[in-house]
Amino acid sequence: MQIITESFWTDLKNWHKKMKNTFIKLFLFIFTAFFTVNAAMADFSFNDMELKFAQVSDVHISEGNDTAYKVLSHSKELFEDAVLTLNKIKGLDFVVFTGDMVDEPTGGLYRSFFETLSKLNHPSLLVFGNHDSAFSDIEEEEIQEKLLDKNTILDVITRSNPYQPYRMPYFAYSPSKDYRVIVLDTTIAERTTSNGYISEEQLNFLDNEIASNQDKVIIIFQHHPVIEPIKSEHHRLTNPEAYLQVLKKYEKVPIAIFAGHYHTARIIRKGNVIHVASPSLVTFPNAFRVVNITNYNDRVIFQFKMYETGLKEIQEISKSGLIASVAFQGKSSDRNNEIMIRKGYVPKVKLTKEEKQAIKQEKKAQKQAEKERKRAEKEAKKALKKQQKEQKQEFEG
Repeated sequence: MQIITESFWTDLKNWHKKMKNTFIKLFLFIFTAFFTVNAAMADFSFNDMELKFAQVSDVHISEGNDTAYKVLSHSKELFEDAVLTLNKIKGLDFVVFTGDMVDEPTGGLYRSFFETLSKLNHPSLLVFGNHDSAFSDIEEEEIQEKLLDKNTILDVITRSNPYQPYRMPYFAYSPSKDYRVIVLDTTIAERTTSNGYISEEQLNFLDNEIASNQDKVIIIFQHHPVIEPIKSEHHRLTNPEAYLQVLKKYEKVPIAIFAGHYHTARIIRKGNVIHVASPSLVTFPNAFRVVNITNYNDRVIFQFKMYETGLKEIQEISKSGLIASVAFQGKSSDRNNEIMIRKGYVPKVKLTKEEKQAIKQEKKAQKQAEKERKRAEKEAKKALKKQQKEQKQEFEG
């Protein structure tokens, strides 16, 4: 049997004292580090990094009959179904409606739209579409007299939607410090046209907003897409070049533009700009988008998810009325996708076949012009020499 000596107890006490001091130092280190980190992160929030919203477009609330590609007779049911689905989605910062809230801008249809909107459990933003003011294909004087102009509708919106206090068809605000939301009005006032136009005033507004918020992710909402998702001469923005010239100045800023109007799903990336066209509730696939954006120090992640209507019978009716339903539904990457944009980096833009052809033609024209310039220069020199020779002969003679 081993005998426990006095020296053993002394060593044990010393070890215990040493471990106690080590523990106290370790505790103090962790305690200090915890509060130092928290103090450093006092101004930081993960809520600032993320933005999650839904885009609903072209609701077209109507009391009319179905058309070739719009199931207008089911517009109210589809809108109510969308609101029920949206209310089940957690964490939405807001829901944006990118134009054509109603099919005809009458008081009755707007009342119906806002009655359903009042059931939405999320904040909402409203964007003007070409059907939302003084627009009608119906020529009857009785119908025309019922149509509301833009100023009246702005009054209706600001009184009916507490989340939109701006009495302006275009505006900007920051939902958090990492993001800048810009709402534009691309409609042509007092004209029965489906085309869009971006005014000089709004182009300057857009330019100033991006210039002042280059440290943020820029999110733009409007009705008409800048880049057409499908070709349509009677639906396009009439001055997209001026818009694109503004964007070109900010090639390193992450920008996403969300539009509707064409009733089709399409996602097109051009450098650091993502052009997103979203479907209509009244046209197959009768769907809306949910977008989740995460803003990191070096990159921005965009996640897109499509939500189709739960009213499958109506969806089938909508699909059966279309000749090319695939064009409206888009590819799978136009519906559900994830795109990463690196900050401060200008990627090589992938050109379309038409753009490549245009560049080729431009180079050919420049080459021909340079050839003509050299020929003219050569002819001018030849004529000058001839003139000088004639003058010399005349002088000597």
